[in-house]
Amino acid sequence: MMISFIPKRKEIVKGSSTSFKHCNYFKQVFEASPSNRTTQHKSEALFYILGGIIVLAIVLIFLYVFRKRIKRQPQNMTVTTTEKQGIMKHNESADMMKMIFSSNPQSGSMEFFSGNLRTINCFDYQTLKNATTNFHADNFLGSGGFGPVYKGKLVDGRLIAVKKLSLNKSQQGEKEFLVEVRTITSIQHKNLVRLLGCCIDGPQRIIVYEYMKNRSLDLFIHENSDQFLKWGTRFQIILGVARGLQYLHEDSHQRIVHRDIKASNILLDDKLQPRIGDFGLARFFPEDQAYLSTQFAGTLGYTAPEYAIRGELSEKVDIYSFGVLLLEIICCRKNTDQTLPSEMQYLPEYAWKLYENARILDIVDPKLRQDGFVEKDVMQAIHVAFLCLQPDPQLRPPMSEIVALLTFKIEMVTTPMRPAFLDRRPGKDDENHCLRGLSEGLTSPI
Repeated sequence: MMISFIPKRKEIVKGSSTSFKHCNYFKQVFEASPSNRTTQHKSEALFYILGGIIVLAIVLIFLYVFRKRIKRQPQNMTVTTTEKQGIMKHNESADMMKMIFSSNPQSGSMEFFSGNLRTINCFDYQTLKNATTNFHADNFLGSGGFGPVYKGKLVDGRLIAVKKLSLNKSQQGEKEFLVEVRTITSIQHKNLVRLLGCCIDGPQRIIVYEYMKNRSLDLFIHENSDQFLKWGTRFQIILGVARGLQYLHEDSHQRIVHRDIKASNILLDDKLQPRIGDFGLARFFPEDQAYLSTQFAGTLGYTAPEYAIRGELSEKVDIYSFGVLLLEIICCRKNTDQTLPSEMQYLPEYAWKLYENARILDIVDPKLRQDGFVEKDVMQAIHVAFLCLQPDPQLRPPMSEIVALLTFKIEMVTTPMRPAFLDRRPGKDDENHCLRGLSEGLTSPI
């Protein structure tokens, strides 16, 4: 019956009012049909299901991210603690470097050392430990006032000398560490030992130097060494040490007194060229002062009397020590040897007695006499040594004059006075010492 109401196509096209009524009717009938209602419900259900899935996925993602952040928090705290430890360690090193470079010992100025800061390499303690095989006894080179010295080899193949602070020396060692690093980084000369870097790691204080193949001069002139030093080599060492001291006293931008010139502090490279080392006792010296009044520090036998007795420190103290060292190189013996007869035990005193008796060449190393030497050159060197040992500090020539005397063989016009002797009593240990044969001419520098 419903079909009978469907109008013909022509009637719809013509736009009759009856045809429009019939169309609206069919529209209502179609929309109200059971199949269309089912489709509509399915679409709505699908929409809600998809929306719920999306919301659930968002929630799950949020929970996953939140849980990850909670898990990472303890790890981050651990990393932060490690980083803090590293920062504290870095700050400790930085503070120590500030102590080294922040102030000029005399003027309080930062400018004096600031330009040299970039030349310092800060070594890691583990690196130096590996380089020296955990500071093994086989790598032990010697020991000084600062502490033991070890031979090491870096991963790049470079050989180094590692000078380790003795931890039981407390503040004294710490002070020497600061002085030595500060001094070495402010100077540069071919006859001065070269600093490669240092290590500041917790309580560890270590100085790293270039390695000297032939170690120190005392092994050649104080020990029964198989290697004989010809006069040309000895003169090369004497002149090199003199030039190094000239630089410290006169040519450096600030006057420096070493205070511990002795054979064990003269290092020798592979060509036996000398390098002055161990600046732990060095002092920066004011230009406008003749001397400083300070506590004695140094090595007996090499020490100038005015310094040992009155604590008067000047560059003349180093010059006196150089005179003792010069005699040791010529004679190839220690300045004090209590195994010898009493008149021979203290070298400067014995040398002067031979000089007074016109037998000064008897003091020359017997091996050197056998090998041969130029008598005039050796006599010149001995004469220079006596000038360095003068009792009055003002009578000791400056190092520039000493270098000229040695280099140009200038004829001596000054007759040296009897030296002032500082010696140890025979038969006593090294801690007990006294003055012997002090000249009456010993006076204050000013």
